[in-house]
Amino acid sequence: MITAVLVVTSGILYWQHGQLRRVASQTLYKLASAQMNPNGSDLLDAILLPAAVRDMTRMEQQEFVAKALTDEISIGGVLALKRHAEFGALKSVFPDECANWCQQAGVNADACVAFKMERAGIRAEVLLVREGQTYRLVRCNNVKQMAGGI
Repeated sequence: MITAVLVVTSGILYWQHGQLRRVASQTLYKLASAQMNPNGSDLLDAILLPAAVRDMTRMEQQEFVAKALTDEISIGGVLALKRHAEFGALKSVFPDECANWCQQAGVNADACVAFKMERAGIRAEVLLVREGQTYRLVRCNNVKQMAGGI
């Protein structure tokens, strides 16, 4: 009886953790797709705008974000992260960088999750902040480079 309860509890916890990963991956996939159409508003809705661009017009913000993400994210890179990256609470995935990144972005570390993947000497970094039932991108580095060879 105790074994059955432990198995069910473990299964539920594993499913919940997997659900967070699926939602976060889906957010990245939508962002990579929106990045291919920089005129759409989905791009701005999926990210937490850096303070430096918040005073720009919406069109200028879209242009800035599209250019900034061109070399950083792709659908192939997102799929590689989904399959192979470490995922979890920001504090556990990037313990050394957590405080600095959250302070820079003005977000609460307890509301953040991250993906980390290393390949061929390159480290992909993704930081997402939970807002309600969705996530918004805070940081994205080298995701596009993870697509090749996987």
